[in-house]
Amino acid sequence: MVLVLHGQTVELVVHEDKNPTIIAAQMVEMYLDSLLTAEETLNHSYVLASFQGMSPTKIAYKKIEEAIAIDTIIISGNDEISRNTTRRLLASIVHSAPRFETMQQVGWIESSYKFFQNSIELVYGRTQDEHLAAVVMVTPAFESNFSGILGASQGAGGIWKTTGELDIHLENIWQSASTSQLHWQRLNEQSQVLSFYHEEPAPLGIPFGLRIKFDQELRDGEYVYGAQEGTILTGGTRYGKWRFGGSSTNINPTETGASIGLSKLKSSAISVGLEKDNRNNRWTPFDGNYWDVAATLGNQTEDNKKDLQGHWLISMGSYWPITSRISAHTRLLTTGRWVQDGAIHKGQKIRYGGVNGLRGYRDDQFISNSILIPTFELIATDGNNLQLFGFIEGAIQKEYQPYPIGFGFGLTQVSISSILSATIGYGRDDPLSAAKLHIKFSSRL
Repeated sequence: MVLVLHGQTVELVVHEDKNPTIIAAQMVEMYLDSLLTAEETLNHSYVLASFQGMSPTKIAYKKIEEAIAIDTIIISGNDEISRNTTRRLLASIVHSAPRFETMQQVGWIESSYKFFQNSIELVYGRTQDEHLAAVVMVTPAFESNFSGILGASQGAGGIWKTTGELDIHLENIWQSASTSQLHWQRLNEQSQVLSFYHEEPAPLGIPFGLRIKFDQELRDGEYVYGAQEGTILTGGTRYGKWRFGGSSTNINPTETGASIGLSKLKSSAISVGLEKDNRNNRWTPFDGNYWDVAATLGNQTEDNKKDLQGHWLISMGSYWPITSRISAHTRLLTTGRWVQDGAIHKGQKIRYGGVNGLRGYRDDQFISNSILIPTFELIATDGNNLQLFGFIEGAIQKEYQPYPIGFGFGLTQVSISSILSATIGYGRDDPLSAAKLHIKFSSRL
């Protein structure tokens, strides 16, 4: 065939194209190479389908799709996470077909781990043994911060009373992409909240993550609530990270609580959950969606009486860009408790109100068996550093009528060294002088 083609012009048909390309014979190989280079995928080749040596010489090539998958990962650009952890977190890329399927896997990984958000780039190539490799450029962005507020006042009898809040958030402490968070809040001398959790997405390179959580609360001087939870986490999937775990809870009344009829309660439960976050920015999101869904079911014992009990949580929201600087944010939060005999212990009920629950009201001002809180925000942004917003939200439940409604406005400002969040909110029928001001200042570590 080489002898026949030498010095001739040919009609070249590629993949059943009805319009032949007129080309010099010696340029056929270069022409096919250019088609291969221009293709977006690596999963194809061109095979000679027919050859007619008459004048003009006619050659036809057929395009063959190949089921080539990535079998080698070369990680570059990462000096923050240990190699074993990085390899485990990116493991789903192996055996994926380039372009669409691989980029889909990358999207799932980025939306499952905040530190990988918009931080993974790929380059493909063939190895010498004809395998397919992906060079993965990883630039994780970890965020550790600290915030604290402490207040003191002298009450009747010269006794000093303290209130305050402390938040410590640490990421990637041991180059394992871990997350640790400690939260302490003292509302008054009779109410205090302490919460701690630690998460390892790939401890020792094993194919799942672990999360532990501890909570302890003193509420209204009436009871002490304690809970422990252990959870197994999957890697990133189409719908996010799955959670499977178990928990135990103890509620012990104080003398004050026992005097008003509160009883001791113990419970244990299994849980399943799903979480995903593909918002385009951690602090000032403008586009994307997120969700956190969880359900628990177990047994409880209260005053020697055993019952089934359960808890649910659904938190989901979306950002809807209107212009390059204006976006709408909608969120739906519903959570509640169910007990077989219908009698829910006060320590099991949902407390809400304040900047993390229902803005325009005091922290934990309300307590209900279950709630539904829809939220709407209109957001104006100036890049990733400044965001202004107005909001309206309400709490749909059975205990308080008319429904509490909060509205107001606020801002979030991000700098290299700090994060400032301020919200001014009003409750239903509040005068202008009754605004609730919530300010949180976090130092980035």
